[in-house]
Amino acid sequence: MDNRTSMLFFIALVILFAFTFVFGIDALALPNVTYGILALIGFVVCISFSLFQWALLKKERGAMMPWFMTYAVVIGIIFVWYLTRCGSAFKWW
Repeated sequence: MDNRTSMLFFIALVILFAFTFVFGIDALALPNVTYGILALIGFVVCISFSLFQWALLKKERGAMMPWFMTYAVVIGIIFVWYLTRCGSAFKWW
């Protein structure tokens, strides 16, 4: 995969994260379960696509490899934050 395609895919993942984050914040602020489920799916898709792309680029020694790994780590940290906020909102802990 060339760098241009990787960069476009990375930009698409950033846009997906923006929508996912907005849905997550809205689901926490208002009792809207649909937005919460969309945010949960969005976080999982962001992390899984990023790790899949990272594995492909690692195999090909692509230049965008560190970007996708960093993206997966940052999204993972925000995903854990979102899950803890959901747990606090539902009084699970």
